[in-house]
Amino acid sequence: MIKRMLSGGALCWLAVLLGSGADGLNALGDETPSPSGGALMYEEPKYLAGAIYAPDSNRLLFMSKRVVSRTGSRLEVRRDFTYPDGKPAARERVIYEGDALVSVELEELQTGAVGSARIRRTTDDAAQGSIEFEYAKSHGGRPKARTEDLRENTLVADMIGPFLKSHWEALSRGEAAKCRYIVVSRRETVGFTFTKDAASTWKGRQVLTVRMEATSRLVAALVNPLILTIEQAPPHRVLRYVGRTMPKIQAGGKCKDLDGVTVFDWDSAR
Repeated sequence: MIKRMLSGGALCWLAVLLGSGADGLNALGDETPSPSGGALMYEEPKYLAGAIYAPDSNRLLFMSKRVVSRTGSRLEVRRDFTYPDGKPAARERVIYEGDALVSVELEELQTGAVGSARIRRTTDDAAQGSIEFEYAKSHGGRPKARTEDLRENTLVADMIGPFLKSHWEALSRGEAAKCRYIVVSRRETVGFTFTKDAASTWKGRQVLTVRMEATSRLVAALVNPLILTIEQAPPHRVLRYVGRTMPKIQAGGKCKDLDGVTVFDWDSAR
């Protein structure tokens, strides 16, 4: 049951924006809304492309892109996953007010599932409030709802890069960084821990590999960790990661979860 819980979507939306938010500064639990005219934490890059490959070959399975638009202090981040021929596979829309997360909406076009998570803050403290979840397994189906208390360092995929950057010194020393990750398909958050794996080189760059795994020992024993490759030089961008992706793979006439290799094209960033 636990394995099914995570494979059903706990990491789905981590696929593309681990890297695309890496030029940011911080995460939800330590945020201060930026003035309407200033730079926003999750605004850059305004465009970033990526590619998802089969884990056992260089076969291209999906393409991805992140596109950002801003109106005043309101930020909308759109993430699209497509097949190599351009056919859409999945979509996500994230809204921020200043540097505070407002909502995340997803469309799993391969299965027809749709869902959302909306943040309701009750005080000026960015980490106080609730998360309102809705999820339907098919388009037009009746959604199930649930509410959970908002906790410090609660993230969506778009916030992972800034979170890692803000904890870079600690991670480099071998210390752990923990978060709560919003899982729309399960209508809840799940605890994850980031730890340093090794220092090495990748495509001529000095990099640090970081493991992202479930904080619960029981869950971690059933689910493979994600391995992120991050450049050691500032701004510590996520270059690649190996693990669960948002799009699924067709196998035996069914859509199954994909543990792929996601590579971010930082030359495309603007």
